[in-house]
Amino acid sequence: MEADRETSVQEQGTAAPSKRQTAYATWKAFRWLMSYVSRHKGWMIVGTLSAIASAVIEIWTGSLIEQLTTQAEKGAGPVVLQIVYTVFVVILIGVPAKYFMSFGVERSSASAVQDIRNHVMRHIGKLPVSYLEKQHSGDVLSRINNDLQLIQQFMIRDLAQWFYHPLLFIGCFAYLIYLQWELMLSSLLLFPLALLVSQWIGKQLERLTEEAQANMGRMNVNLQDTLGGMPIVKSYLLSGMLSRSYKVLLQLTAQKKLAVKKREAWVNPLLSTLMISPIIFAVSYGSYLIYQGQLGAGELIAFLYLLNLCLEPLEHIPELITRTFEMAGALRRVSEIVEQPTETENGRSLPKASAAPIEFENVTFGYEESSPILRNVSFSVQEGKTIALVGASGGGKSTMFKLVCGFYPLPEDQGEIRVFGSLIHGADPEQLRSHFSVVTQDSYLFSGTIAENIGYGREEASMDEIIEAAKAAQAHSFIMQLPGGYQTYVGERGGFLSGGQRQRVAMARAFLKDAPVLLLDEPTSALDPESESAVQEALNILMKQRTTIVIAHRLSTVQNADEIWVMEQGNIVEKGTHAQLLEMKGLYAKSYYQEFTESAAHREVAYT
Repeated sequence: MEADRETSVQEQGTAAPSKRQTAYATWKAFRWLMSYVSRHKGWMIVGTLSAIASAVIEIWTGSLIEQLTTQAEKGAGPVVLQIVYTVFVVILIGVPAKYFMSFGVERSSASAVQDIRNHVMRHIGKLPVSYLEKQHSGDVLSRINNDLQLIQQFMIRDLAQWFYHPLLFIGCFAYLIYLQWELMLSSLLLFPLALLVSQWIGKQLERLTEEAQANMGRMNVNLQDTLGGMPIVKSYLLSGMLSRSYKVLLQLTAQKKLAVKKREAWVNPLLSTLMISPIIFAVSYGSYLIYQGQLGAGELIAFLYLLNLCLEPLEHIPELITRTFEMAGALRRVSEIVEQPTETENGRSLPKASAAPIEFENVTFGYEESSPILRNVSFSVQEGKTIALVGASGGGKSTMFKLVCGFYPLPEDQGEIRVFGSLIHGADPEQLRSHFSVVTQDSYLFSGTIAENIGYGREEASMDEIIEAAKAAQAHSFIMQLPGGYQTYVGERGGFLSGGQRQRVAMARAFLKDAPVLLLDEPTSALDPESESAVQEALNILMKQRTTIVIAHRLSTVQNADEIWVMEQGNIVEKGTHAQLLEMKGLYAKSYYQEFTESAAHREVAYT
């Protein structure tokens, strides 16, 4: 079984796109990347012009060396001295040119990468819940951290070289052709071979790097699952299995990275050998031309200097190609996220009107088309009323919450949902959600202080308003008993607080938001009786003068609701008050008496 699991890990994500699809995705990703670079084109222009100046200065220096050796052979002392001064001046000019070449491109690239990080973060915040629930946060984090780090390294380290080295090569090549075209062409016979080798290895590196980055994403998934579910991991003795799975992924990642290094280790000495061969050939053939009287010694020295300058780009360009291919895989993974469509922006406004706060009309919905969760559901919730949704798990209660909050789009032909009389289809999601305060069974607390977590209910809230919200949620007393009071750090997901304390902080956040509609998804089901009592007291205050829909499994907690709706298999099968539903002797009555009997039996055992 373990072998099967390891095989599945290794086979995960092996379905590869075609070469045409990969090439198109890479082209789109590079276009996206350069769109950010173009926003900082001022420094990019400075870097580009400096790269041109640096290349010109290098070539000019070679020309001066050729003149210097020629004049020295002729014995023209004053001219030689003048050329020497010129060489020093040119070298001095080259120092700031190279500085601005590197700094200009790096400044533009760093700003572009910063914009990309900000854009990716904003884009993730705008992605629909329907997409995010299908992705593992560990893989998304890997793309933001590991893949963007690869892109940043390329942008800062290599992008400037893509401007400088091709310009230097073209300039030196042209001047060498002018100086001694036969010697130049014969010296570069092996260059096409070096370029083909580097391109072939570069494509392999691109594939291996992308696979390694994907495996790192899965490693993050495994690690985050282990850390996030540590109590379950320890309770079910899963640490060994998860460690073995992590080991397999780690081994696969190491193999891919080792394969990358292995190819780089082969290509570097091979390219070095290919690159040194033109100089060896030029010295040999040039010496023969001097012997034949067809070339001067000064011309050969200048030729070798310029040839070395010409070979420098040829040595670096293959490395740039391989690193560019490596970066391309990471770039595609990041661009996959930003290509995902976001929620509707600048949609219709949804003002609070004198109409039913929530209305469903013939709504049919399923996360998969073949498996509907809700089936032709219609209802209207009147303002100020408290509606309780009860029924077995999987009946569609939480799905209704997700639909009314716009987390999942409802197809136009699958019914209509209205909030305060306005259709939510095409509505601005922020305006839609401003009408709702949500408290769930495991209310999420962010890493930070208690005051910060409550303050998320309304961004511009003052500290006095935060304290008032905490008092209303019955949280102020326990907060003041903590060492840091409202500045107490809650830990990851509020781990430093008890379940009841977390719920009351979450309700204080809901109080502060002060939305007209309250959505409660089993807010007390995971609490002990004492904590439940405190939370329920806070809920009763929060529910006053608000329209409330509460999902509950324990029927004893919803007896005072204005109306109770019983859901079964995606339909509302019973409606009425607690007393009316008991008189019906239907599904609710059966569930209630079963719960009452089980509760009485537990109490009897407890006092025996």
